[in-house]
Amino acid sequence: EHTQTLLDSTVTADTAERERIVEAATVERERTVEAATIEREHTQTLLASTVEAATAERERVVEATTVERERTVEAATADRERIVEAATAERERIVEAATAERERTVE
Repeated sequence: EHTQTLLDSTVTADTAERERIVEAATVERERTVEAATIEREHTQTLLASTVEAATAERERVVEATTVERERTVEAATADRERIVEAATAERERIVEAATAERERTVE
């Protein structure tokens, strides 16, 4: 009878230890899942912020490039107009000089 009581208390202690181990493992698994979920949400938030920042930077670069291209086109157009005006004025000066020379030669 003493042996049976000892055996019963050992089984009870083993069962309690097993239940404690299972409970601790369950709690640890829940903590791990919760931590992984929080980490995943943090990573997704960080990724979304990174994508948003990259998109904003790309838009800024596109806008700056467009503005610079427009300035370049405007400057080139203004240069071309100045060159055409200068060439036209030079041609008129040459024509006037040639006409005056011809008139002096004719006289």
